[in-house]
Formats: sequence, structure tokens, C-alpha cells
Amino acid sequence: MGNTLSDNQLQVLLRSDDKAALESVYTRYRQEFLNYSIRYPLAEADVLDIYQDAVIAMHQNFVMSQLELKASSVKTYLFGIGKNKIFKKLKEQNRVLRIEIETSDTYENIDLESHLPTEKQLALAKNLNEISESCKAILKLFYYRGLTIDDIVETTDYKDGNTVRSQKSRCLKHLKSLFKVN
Repeated sequence: MGNTLSDNQLQVLLRSDDKAALESVYTRYRQEFLNYSIRYPLAEADVLDIYQDAVIAMHQNFVMSQLELKASSVKTYLFGIGKNKIFKKLKEQNRVLRIEIETSDTYENIDLESHLPTEKQLALAKNLNEISESCKAILKLFYYRGLTIDDIVETTDYKDGNTVRSQKSRCLKHLKSLFKVN
């Protein structure tokens, strides 16, 4: 399968669990992802593992959730998953991240170990463990990953934005009630 497929055709094939399409995505973007990841202090083996995990996660989202990308390409979506996995790996390794400030050529160091959670953050973590998995998922997608309501509809099994809004509202009310109890 060559690079002649449009992004829409590729998405259709991925949703139908076409293994050749998945292999095409894997080989098409592998080297680009490796080049992209050079800016992060990770071993090449870790980057390859992250890339494979990102491809698997992307594939699962297409097949199980019947994901349909409207605002981005397969590559952008795949790289977004990979980038999140890179940051997670760096956080696990307690590495210092360098974040480039666009207005100048200086870098700001962020020491991940110096930011210990506050009491409120610890209470939030405890209360998040008390809510359902579906509530956790929708709140993480909206607040942690910064997805819009429409993005959440695209990446999940919810039928429309109103359903997502009402579910998010119910989940927040439940979470707030847990804070009042504790």
C-alpha cells in the first residue's frame, strides 16, 4: 500500500481494521517520529516503544471507537498520542524538561520533583478514585488532555455533544459532592 491514499481513505481503512493500512501508517511515519523525538532526552529504544504504543492506541481508537478525524490528520493524531506518551515517560523518569519560549532563544528549566502535590491535589486524586471509570475518562479528556466537547464525541462512543456535556456535568457534581463529604 503506497503513500497514494488520502487521509480520509486511510481513516476508512483503519476503522475497518485493515492490517495493511496500519502497517502503512507505521512505516510511513516511523522515521519522522524518531526525528521529532530527538529533542527529548530519551533512548532510541524507549522512543521506538513509545511509537509502537502510540500506533497501537491510535489503531484501537479507530477500530473500537470508530474514530473519525475531522480537524486533524492521521499523522497529527498519531504524533499527539506519541507526544503525550513521551511526556509521561519523562515524568516517570523524573527528568528535567526544557521548554522553549517562543519569544526568545532562552529555555526555562522545570524540575518535576520540586512540585509536590498540594493537599487539594491529593484530595482530588483520592476523590477521582471514588468516581466511575467513565466519569474519570470524560473529565481527563476534557480537563487533562484539553479536548473540546466535539473532540470527545469523536474519540468516544458518546452520540453527541449534549450527551457529553450532561455526562460531564453529572460527573463534576458527583466529584464536588465527594469533596463536601470528606
